[in-house]
Amino acid sequence: MIELISTIALFLVILSILVLIHEFGHFAAARFFGIAVEEFGLGFPPRAAIIKKGKQTTYTLNWLPFGGFVKLKGEQGDAATDPDSFAAKPIWKRIIVLGAGVFMNIAFTVLVFTVGFSFGMPQSIEGLSAGADVRDMRIQIIGVLPDTPADAGGMKAGDNIVRIDGSDFSSVSSIQEFVAARGGKELAIDIKRGEEMVTLHIAPTIRGDGDRATFGIELLAIGTVSYPLPIAFYEASRTTVVLVRAIFQSLGSAIRNLKFDGFVGPVGIAEHTAKAADLGFFYLLNLMALISLSLGIFNVLPIPALDGGRIVFVLIEGIRRRSIRPEVENAIHLIGFVILLGLLVLVTARDIGNLF
Repeated sequence: MIELISTIALFLVILSILVLIHEFGHFAAARFFGIAVEEFGLGFPPRAAIIKKGKQTTYTLNWLPFGGFVKLKGEQGDAATDPDSFAAKPIWKRIIVLGAGVFMNIAFTVLVFTVGFSFGMPQSIEGLSAGADVRDMRIQIIGVLPDTPADAGGMKAGDNIVRIDGSDFSSVSSIQEFVAARGGKELAIDIKRGEEMVTLHIAPTIRGDGDRATFGIELLAIGTVSYPLPIAFYEASRTTVVLVRAIFQSLGSAIRNLKFDGFVGPVGIAEHTAKAADLGFFYLLNLMALISLSLGIFNVLPIPALDGGRIVFVLIEGIRRRSIRPEVENAIHLIGFVILLGLLVLVTARDIGNLF
């Protein structure tokens, strides 16, 4: 029970930080262009409490914790003649303000990866760039398949295999070959779990139609890899671009095939957070960067109620040279918001079902 509460608390802290970063992008860009910010809210209404009431901006805490918002003066189409109104600003400034949250999420991802690559992050030691400094090389279990000898024998993701039956190994393939030839034989596996050494006795078996004995684990040869700061920034930027491409490809494939099994909601993210926390701080940092990037990409999609949807309306206004009636736009955004909440409920229900 304590572990569950800790996981939920950690997840909400991470989500709150990322939402604050996203919304601060909107806030900072609006203030830079002289747009009045009436409210800065963490979470979605109804309002739970007023954190601070400034001269111009009210900072609030709201009951629905999965998001946040900034309320700009004139965002609903009112006060269009006031110089500090969002509606009174040129289209290009409004697009920058609406896209600033996404920019902050991407910038934060690059920053986290840069820090990680500078100090050293666990990663695969294959295909590293020149200038990489590798230390603490090890063979790590990154996944344990259910209903396998490894699952029954107590292996866990994050365990490092030190030796098997007294033999040392320097590659994943050498372990796989060693285990494959010993089906049904109980092996002594020395494992480093955190700072503790553990010895497990497990017999590999042949699964399904295979002809090789396995424990039922996914292995990766990893090391703590660090770079000089300029290379760390380059690697961080390159990694971010690769992840953006992968996310869009996954999203495109899901839409084409109408299969969204690979996407998770708050409960699924919380589960991943718990696993990352078990693996270590830098794994948690990596997950935080990935969530930030996913949050930014999701928000830029042209869906009503999201930043991308609002940008679409601003672009339509630019093409038509007159704005859409505020009540029409607000109604569309409200419908989009309700649909998103409904999808959130469905995904959350599915994630809860997967837990059991």
